[in-house]
Amino acid sequence: MRQNAIYAAKARIKPLDEKYLACDPLPDPNNERDLSTFITLWKEDTDKDLLTAVSNCQVAEDVIVEMQNIQGEALSMYDEKKLAWC
Repeated sequence: MRQNAIYAAKARIKPLDEKYLACDPLPDPNNERDLSTFITLWKEDTDKDLLTAVSNCQVAEDVIVEMQNIQGEALSMYDEKKLAWC
């Protein structure tokens, strides 16, 4: 009985994602739901000043670069499904 409790406790422990540990605010480019949520929230928020607008431009460029990297990898691997997703 005690052994089952130990196994159950180990099963509940999940390692933290590297992205979470790095405190990276960018969405995961491989997760469509994460990207859609990020873009929707970003669209609803207005830039209050020029510094925020420039910061948001940098974030957008970082997301685009990641998507281009995924697209390039899909092209090199002839992954039509991933290419269509990009």
